[in-house]
Amino acid sequence: MSAPETRSLGEAEATASPDSAGASPSLRDLAVTFVTLVLGAAIVVFLTRYNMQILPVWAMDDPRTVRSWEEYLLVNIAGLLFVPMLFIAAMPRESPEGFGWTRPTPASARSALLMYALMLPVLYGASRAAVFQQYYPIQPQASESLRYLVYFEVTYGLYMLAWEFFFRGFLTFGLARRLGPVAAIVLQAIAFGIMHVGKPMPEVIGSFAAGLILGWLAWRGRSFVHCFVLHWACSATFDLMVIGAKPGGLF
Repeated sequence: MSAPETRSLGEAEATASPDSAGASPSLRDLAVTFVTLVLGAAIVVFLTRYNMQILPVWAMDDPRTVRSWEEYLLVNIAGLLFVPMLFIAAMPRESPEGFGWTRPTPASARSALLMYALMLPVLYGASRAAVFQQYYPIQPQASESLRYLVYFEVTYGLYMLAWEFFFRGFLTFGLARRLGPVAAIVLQAIAFGIMHVGKPMPEVIGSFAAGLILGWLAWRGRSFVHCFVLHWACSATFDLMVIGAKPGGLF
């Protein structure tokens, strides 16, 4: 069999879900895709609503309370990482490796590095725009304290890990089991764009294209890990550029 990075999407689809037990792979793949679709949609709907307001998860209808950054991280990581991992653990003959928890292929990792280099001029230009300077970093304290900036970027990295596992791991590989990689990549990109609603409009618009590229990169490398590194690196770099561009800022 050819290496994953050299297979076409159609060829990869035919071998996307080998069943080591050899028993009803089509039925099991259908069940995996169905549950992935239903569970993924429920998580996207809930977290989109939760992330667009500032109330705690236990009091989303009580305007007298405000959530903390730590709660925001906990709720998102639980929804994007913990819940899907419980599903994978509960499914017979399924493993995290089948959902992208593997080392990416060398060619795909090099593609991620190239994409980061290509994004640097785009990030620099966007960091000078008022709409992004007013929104980023998403924790304003990160613009005022070096210690908090380090804390924020490290904890945000945990969020990014959960984010990339959910979209480029769980959704991409789970949906591809029966729908095929093209449909899976498109669907996860749509969900990715939906969860950007509430951010600056240029970012919302560009998130769909970014989701397609990251989905392709994950499928090509049979892993979401390099997508996480790329996404986190771009996010942290952009925060630093925005802070550096603010008059009287931290840098």
